[in-house]
Amino acid sequence: MRRVSWGVAALATAAALLGAAPASTPAPDPEPRDAWAALRIHGGTGVVDGIDRPRDADGGRERWRPPAKTPTLTFLAEQGGLWRTDVPHDAGGRLRTVPGATAAPHEADRVVTVRVEVETGLGVDGREFARQVMATLNDPRGWGHDGSVVFARTDGEADVDLTLASPATTDELCAPVDTGGTVSCGRVGYAVLNAVRWAQGAETFLEAGGTVAEYRHYLVNHEVGHVIGHGHVACPAPGERAPVMVQQTLGLGGCLPNGWPAG
Repeated sequence: MRRVSWGVAALATAAALLGAAPASTPAPDPEPRDAWAALRIHGGTGVVDGIDRPRDADGGRERWRPPAKTPTLTFLAEQGGLWRTDVPHDAGGRLRTVPGATAAPHEADRVVTVRVEVETGLGVDGREFARQVMATLNDPRGWGHDGSVVFARTDGEADVDLTLASPATTDELCAPVDTGGTVSCGRVGYAVLNAVRWAQGAETFLEAGGTVAEYRHYLVNHEVGHVIGHGHVACPAPGERAPVMVQQTLGLGGCLPNGWPAG
């Protein structure tokens, strides 16, 4: 896998927003770096975090007026950072590290560093994906609920490489573990999240009453759980909450869906 740096098509984006064509237009950034560029790629229509396109008084023409602050695309957060949820089976295999670092939010017995990577062909905002991953790992219901561990993000060498990948790339990265294009994996030093599962959840989890958002918490905690030394367990009894290390993607054994080690 070859990692590439983040690209910025600032010139093309600015030109598009101003309505002028640049003399030489660079290739568009596959992941727009601001909300207005995102809307341009999505056809220039719609609502951005509740901000509608205003109409001018003269003839009802519509034009964009920049807000005081760049708005947040709420659908992007709801989709786990994905611009689209129709994940390709093979997104090309090129990985890039999400730039930036966040310190551990509190003290613990052990600080585990995490480097977040995404496959470039997925159509994912890496920063939003990384934010959600770290929020899950450091949630009070997570692995650090007992003060034993806390997680910090880095874009350098790390204890854990956590990668969002298409099914084909997940198979490659997880080998010799056979993911069959349908599940994810966690092994010593890295966790690979299958982007189809991240985008859509798992049928067994959803049929048992869980949501895709809850499944994403499960997916991060389960695979990172393997990395920090936890193995699979079985459902203790029908009707109980499933321990997070139950393979809830494949079945719950009568347990209720659960994405958290504690709480």
